[in-house]
Amino acid sequence: MIGFEAQIKPLFRDRDRLEMDYAFDLWSYEEVKEWAEGIYERVADGTMPCDEPWDAERVQLLRDWIDQGCQP
Repeated sequence: MIGFEAQIKPLFRDRDRLEMDYAFDLWSYEEVKEWAEGIYERVADGTMPCDEPWDAERVQLLRDWIDQGCQP
């Protein structure tokens, strides 16, 4: 099972967190869970993070976490 603390939170760098702080906290389980589909759409289309798109493995890990119910 994929968990936020162990697998998802580490995907987001300090820089990512700072850049998105105006909208939500990428290191907050509750906020990422709430915005999970929108975050997924942005990383899947390569517009987030703005400086370096995620590779397919990272995108899939986020998708799998969402599909498994966004476990903490």
